[in-house]
Amino acid sequence: MTKNNEPAIDRSIYPMPMFVNLVVSNLAAAEALYASAGFITLAAIPGPGDVPSLVHLRREKYQDILMTQGPAERGTTTASFAAGAIDLAVAAERIRAAGGDVTGPIDTPWFTTDVTFSDADGNTVTLTAPRQVDQAAAQAWVADQITGDFETSGAHPFNPSED
Repeated sequence: MTKNNEPAIDRSIYPMPMFVNLVVSNLAAAEALYASAGFITLAAIPGPGDVPSLVHLRREKYQDILMTQGPAERGTTTASFAAGAIDLAVAAERIRAAGGDVTGPIDTPWFTTDVTFSDADGNTVTLTAPRQVDQAAAQAWVADQITGDFETSGAHPFNPSED
């Protein structure tokens, strides 16, 4: 049996502090593509003829997408989600196999590795993860290059006990 290393998806209903709205021309096709990126269908709201009018997707807690079917406007929605501890190369291949237009994984100058994909309607999603091996360099880069009113704990975002 293959071990599932992906995070368990929180299926509870909670007030969403943030979510993305996507308009897609084909709900079923978009739902299948986003499933390949690790999103599950949390809920569907029926419309006329019991055809879903809204599909609620979730990947991790607070990573929610609401999709409605309609005339999509290409390139109007872009969203980024923390990838967590998944293998981004494996995720990229699954999304490609499901028909997504995929870029990456690529390393960014700001010390992340990203996989970006677009659905058939031009909505774009990026799964992003800090590069584990570069955390010391990333913290030095932040200290030397980034200005603003923020604090850093020195902890890695996926292991906050490193304070």
